[in-house]
Amino acid sequence: MTTNLKRVKETGKIIEQEAFVVDLEGNELWYHSTLIPVNDANGQLDYIMVISLETTERKQIEQEREKILAELEDKNNELERFTYTVSHDLKSPLVTIKGFLGALRQDAAQGNTERLEADIVYISKAADQMGRLLDELLQLSRIGRMMNSPEKVPLTDLARQAADLVTGHITARGVEVTIEPGMPVVYGDRIRLLEVYQNLIENAVKFMGTQQASRVEIGARLDDRAALCWVRDNGMGIAPVYHERVFGLFNRLDAKTEGTGIGLALVKRIVDVHGGRIWVESEGQEQGSTFLFTLPLSGDNHFSRSATALHST
Repeated sequence: MTTNLKRVKETGKIIEQEAFVVDLEGNELWYHSTLIPVNDANGQLDYIMVISLETTERKQIEQEREKILAELEDKNNELERFTYTVSHDLKSPLVTIKGFLGALRQDAAQGNTERLEADIVYISKAADQMGRLLDELLQLSRIGRMMNSPEKVPLTDLARQAADLVTGHITARGVEVTIEPGMPVVYGDRIRLLEVYQNLIENAVKFMGTQQASRVEIGARLDDRAALCWVRDNGMGIAPVYHERVFGLFNRLDAKTEGTGIGLALVKRIVDVHGGRIWVESEGQEQGSTFLFTLPLSGDNHFSRSATALHST
């Protein structure tokens, strides 16, 4: 304001400005002010009239609009990457099916039943892979549009249920899973949050490596107004250069492993919709990994408002 008052005195011109002040409660209040020079009978500056109008609500709307536009740009970029990768990954099983159909025809003509059975197995696996890919893509597309009613969710019970769902993989690989008792109660979509834990546990078991004492540790603690949750393993680890990349669609760091490359993208989308964030910490190969994410506590109405808006559309 002081600078603009000086400019009005020097130029004699009307100046408009926008500025904010912080009230005693810490709220940011925006004002649009017009500084008008008023001259006396001799044409000399007599005083400066200031007309101010509070524009806090308008400013908040503008800021929200800019945020939405930035999000739309991110979504458009994501959609472009999504279209490319879906096209690429769907072609792979189709090429396999087409190739082995030719081999199937040839082996059938030659009466080679042994190779015929092998051809059928390869075709079946490719078809299953495409089916899983399409199912997970459909599931991913629904996150944020089709959510279940939010409720209080005890994380200890949820983690145990998730571990039970993948107990076959855990037992087959000889992994010890420990779950902290008394973890916080969060507020959200129980079914979707179960998918978060199930995917993270399954992912940890899958990339466990060859160490003798394989283990996965699941825990959570209160952190400000949220629950800080983690799934930690002593497996293969992830090089720091890939820490952001692992949450992208179809980003499998090891092409030899099973899966569609959608699991962690699905996890991130669910955590995002709940108003949380997710990241991974790992010092690199053979150093294990810790996936951390935040979730709103019971009583925090952030997700409640989000879910209400989703159900009303």
